[in-house]
Formats: sequence, C-alpha cells, structure tokens
Amino acid sequence: MERTDCLDRERTLVKGVPFHRCGEEYLGEEEAEPLVLRPPPGGFPPVFSVPELVFYCYTEEARQACEQAGLKGLWWRPQP
Repeated sequence: MERTDCLDRERTLVKGVPFHRCGEEYLGEEEAEPLVLRPPPGGFPPVFSVPELVFYCYTEEARQACEQAGLKGLWWRPQP
C-alpha cells in the first residue's frame, strides 16, 4: 500500500481549526469536519493510505459503494 500525501491541512478542520494549526500530528479519535483530501499529482493510486489518518470509521454504505465500484485491497473491520 502506498502512503499518499493528500490531506488538505488548511481545509480539513478539527474543532473548527485548520488541521495544521490544531496541535495534532494524526487524525484519530478527533473529529475532522470536514475531512478534505486533495488529489495528488497523477491522481490517486488504486490502494493507498493517508499518513495522518490512523483511525477512521466508515459506514456500511461506504463499504458497499467501494465494493460495487470494484475497489480491491481495502481492509474492513467491524467495530463494537
């Protein structure tokens, strides 16, 4: 899996503050509202990780949409 520097640190807000000024190094349990990714040069690779996103949860609808789009190599784990 390729690590991709695509987090828009200015437009991604954590508690109303741009990520690059919020004092956090990673986005984990904090809320990002909104979470903004910018396409890297050449576009997104088929499978990638974002270094700052250590723990993010997605809905069942997102999982189904990814599967219907034919995306491969994604790791889905149910959360309690």
